[in-house]
Amino acid sequence: MGDCHYLDGNVKAEKMFQMTTELVGLLGIDVKRLRLDWVSSAEGVRFAEIAREFTEQIKTLGPSQLKQAA
Repeated sequence: MGDCHYLDGNVKAEKMFQMTTELVGLLGIDVKRLRLDWVSSAEGVRFAEIAREFTEQIKTLGPSQLKQAA
């Protein structure tokens, strides 16, 4: 990695994402509710497609177990 023009921001983000994924899994939350993707500011169409795909994925998963337990 290291392609981020802010030096190492993408590397730090990936490490944080991995830790968050582990924590979410330990809490019993489906890790499919998280997503990390790399999108340039010049890729508006790609960003919109990723957002659409992720929204559909979350809708397919339905409400989280945490919300149902509350």
